Parts: sequence; C-alpha cells; structure tokens
Amino acid sequence: MGDKERIETLEIYKFIKDYLPLVPILKLKKGQYLFRADYKDPTLFYIVSGVIKVETVSYNGKKMIVDIVGRNEFMGAISSVHNADFQCSGIATTSMTVLALKRSLLDELMQSDEFSAFFYQKTSKRVYMMYKKILAKSLFSLREIFANYILENSEGDIFNFVSMYDMCDNLGASRRGLYNILYQFEDEGLIEKTEEVWRILDWQGIIREARQVLDFMGEED
Repeated sequence: MGDKERIETLEIYKFIKDYLPLVPILKLKKGQYLFRADYKDPTLFYIVSGVIKVETVSYNGKKMIVDIVGRNEFMGAISSVHNADFQCSGIATTSMTVLALKRSLLDELMQSDEFSAFFYQKTSKRVYMMYKKILAKSLFSLREIFANYILENSEGDIFNFVSMYDMCDNLGASRRGLYNILYQFEDEGLIEKTEEVWRILDWQGIIREARQVLDFMGEED
C-alpha cells in the first residue's frame, strides 16, 4: 500500500483531505528524532505508519519514557496547544511515515467543532493513559509492572522484546533487576528460555502477577 492509500484510511483523512497539498509527508528511519525537547517548533505530527517513543530527561540526567505510540495518533508539541511545555523528545523506534501539521493549519482545522472534538478526544485520552502509566510505576512493584509488560508484548506464547536495553529504557529499570525477575518467573514455572526466546508456560500465572496493574489500567485479560 502506497502513502496515498495509507493516508486515505487514516481517521484524520476526512478533516484534511482538502488541505493535503499543504501537508508535508515526512519519512524517518529507526533512531531518528521527529522532534527534540529543546527545539520550539509548534508543528504537530500525525502518524501514518511506524512507532515512536516519547522521552523526557530530568535535570539530573534521569531519562523516562512517557509514551509509545503508533498509527493514527497525534505527536509533537501537543502540550503547546494547552499553553504548556512538557520538554519531551520523540524518537522513531521503527521506520516511520508522518504528516506534518503546521500550527497555522491546525488553527484553521480547530475552527471546526467536529475536528476539535476529534483532536481533544484523542489527545486527552493519551495524556490520561500517560499519567496512569507513570503513576503505576510508583504504586506497584517492578515484578508486577514487568508481568504486565510481558502480557503487553507477547504474541502466541512468545515474549517479544527488541532488546534488554530497550526493555530497561521502557520500564526505567536496571538490567540486573529485570534479569532477576525473569529468572524468578522461570524458577516458578511461568516462563522458560528456549533457543534465545522466552516462552510463556503459564499465562494465568503471569496474569495473576499483573492483576493489580491490569485492574488499575483498566485492561482486559
């Protein structure tokens, strides 16, 4: 499917179809920055394909992943619409295609009640989920958080993760801490490592470990 066909299937398409000549299409490679915390650009982006992670760094150098999003989501200086600045950077975790929405175009689109409702519904839900994910890290143990992460990143009975570095980055944990939990789960018969792949042996056991996080996040089994 080409860019034109993918754009026509986006949720935002009906709002921007008459403005497409004014909407640049950007392509990023994995690891490229879509936007940086120190670059004050009011452009918003809408993801056509690919996945991006949003991170912030504290004054003492501690990095936190605040969001990971993909297709059909807004990205960029969303906080500026609310007259705030969250000082975040966006980095492509896969190859990506995005639409660039200049502030002048966004202001024009926001004159439509239907578009403004669409925008605020999508972005407010995201901000709420970001808040819950950050709050969960202070409410639950790393073991519970990690069990939930396994559920979120499993296909069939295989726990899929890009790398231990990526996992540490996403969870804000040390390699030692995560390996300790993996080996605990293995000793308890919940998972096993075979041919460099972690396989889930006891789904219900992992769900029990993640139960409090699942309930807090409002997720289904």
